Amino acid sequence: MNTGETEGNAVSEIAKAPYLTDGTDFKGALKYYYGVALKRFAKFGVPCAFLWVQMFMWPMEYRGYLLPLAIAGMFGLLFTLFLFYGRMFLTWRCSRVFRAYPLEFRGPVEKVKLERPLRLHLRFGEHADQSLTMLAKDPLGRSRWPEGITNGLWFAGDDPFGGAAIVPGTGELLFMQPSEWALAAEARDNAGEVRIKQAKRAGIKRPVRYR
Repeated sequence: MNTGETEGNAVSEIAKAPYLTDGTDFKGALKYYYGVALKRFAKFGVPCAFLWVQMFMWPMEYRGYLLPLAIAGMFGLLFTLFLFYGRMFLTWRCSRVFRAYPLEFRGPVEKVKLERPLRLHLRFGEHADQSLTMLAKDPLGRSRWPEGITNGLWFAGDDPFGGAAIVPGTGELLFMQPSEWALAAEARDNAGEVRIKQAKRAGIKRPVRYR
């Protein structure tokens, strides 16, 4: 199950996105990400659920033989539910940000560190506090640097609070917040009432736990 998902990630990372990635179609990106999350759950979660439930369809005298399959199905279902929740949660977080902030192009982007599992540390090269490093995560769990990210990306948000971004071309969604949340506390406190309220609407006033 893990191998199949990893191969799917690798293919999708080098393919062009099936939606516009020029900062005009964040709804297309969200729809695609929600769809992929649902398809992956259907591909792996539904068969696991069947393995678990099918034991109860047989008479009691046969259930002992089916117990190992049922246990495997139960754990597989729990694992896929965990992945499904994480993907939907971060995609929904990106959705809140896109509806609260306009997308603007930010570049170049400096690659700071690739932290496994599934976390990118990056820094904007222009119009940003150079000491502020962002921790970014793709809701679908891709763990490689998106192709061409150093050229820039479409970002919606406010640096001290974080935001969400779309990578031009490949179209990856990235949810991000300062990697050292406490270091940006002074900038957030001095942001002013308007920016703080906007961050609250976007769901980034407080740190978000990355699953």
